[in-house]
Amino acid sequence: MNKKGNINQLFPAVLALVLVGVLLGAGLMILSSFQTAALNSSGGATTASTATGSVITSMGTLATTWLPIIVVVIAAGIVLAILLGAFGGKQK
Repeated sequence: MNKKGNINQLFPAVLALVLVGVLLGAGLMILSSFQTAALNSSGGATTASTATGSVITSMGTLATTWLPIIVVVIAAGIVLAILLGAFGGKQK
């Protein structure tokens, strides 16, 4: 069994993180358009615009709180994989 760190195994995690970031950004832009349309069509705040604003706020909090933590964990995994590959794979 080869105990060297394998960077290729981390590729799906990085790809998923990029995909989540892109989808989160696009979703926030679409929701912002819906909120603006709801505000403009009625001339004031409605239940739909208020609910959309709540979703935008909660998704923004998710993006600013959890995504940086996930990025740090993935970066630490990459560094550990490199270190284990460089130093942990040597045999006597």
